Amino acid sequence: MADSMIDTHCHLDIIQEQGQEIPISLEKTRNSGVDHLVQIGIDLPSSKRAIEISETYSRPELKIHYSIGCHPTETHEFPNADEILELAKSKLEDPNFSAIGEIGMDLYHSKDSRREQNHILRKFLEFSSEHKLPVVIHSRDAFEDTYEALKEYKTKSFGVIHCFTYDYEAAKRFVDLGYYISFSGILTFKSAVDIQDAAKKIPLESILMETDAPFLAPMPHRGKRNDSSNLSYIREKMFSLRTELNSTVSESIYQNSLKFLNRKAYYHA
Repeated sequence: MADSMIDTHCHLDIIQEQGQEIPISLEKTRNSGVDHLVQIGIDLPSSKRAIEISETYSRPELKIHYSIGCHPTETHEFPNADEILELAKSKLEDPNFSAIGEIGMDLYHSKDSRREQNHILRKFLEFSSEHKLPVVIHSRDAFEDTYEALKEYKTKSFGVIHCFTYDYEAAKRFVDLGYYISFSGILTFKSAVDIQDAAKKIPLESILMETDAPFLAPMPHRGKRNDSSNLSYIREKMFSLRTELNSTVSESIYQNSLKFLNRKAYYHA
């Protein structure tokens, strides 16, 4: 499966809101060599929509997994945390339900809600720990808060740092806690020197890729609406950064992604 790819994080619902219908997105995605993707939930409505998208559109040739979560900037959704977790509980036996998230910390957009974000993050980490579900972590301008929360749940919770935006030292600390590091289109930006350095140095077994579509389109499409068909640009950049054979990089990231989708940590725990 060395030529196949997995988009571990996208938002088909938001792509649709921006004008590209889901069947079109999926046709482009499949034609680009992507055969699995994860539709992300960020609040109660989008988590329900993620389930609906998976049930409606998943096919053997393009399997659609989903997550259920409460994004740290969606502070208006924090009162719905228990209902979101009840929804997650009702889907534990669904093999397409792959993760809890997005959850995390964002002190770039929502510094005033720092205490509430920390509380919600730990609430969802507790659920993840209890049910052995990986978490999809959003962390922006909040490394220490994020790291301290994840450290509290070391050996209990695991998952992925999505759309990684820190440096190698931060990546190493997350990897040491048992987290995958997922690289987005930002990896292709000339200014992303620290992120590229992290992608060069961390263990290949800990690397995932994502588009975060419709956001963060990679070069040469920067600034345009993104979709999963652009994942190959991120893989090409990864090839240029790693010392392993391209086929080894491709196959390893694919297998890492399958493990994540099947609720397994990169270190086989």
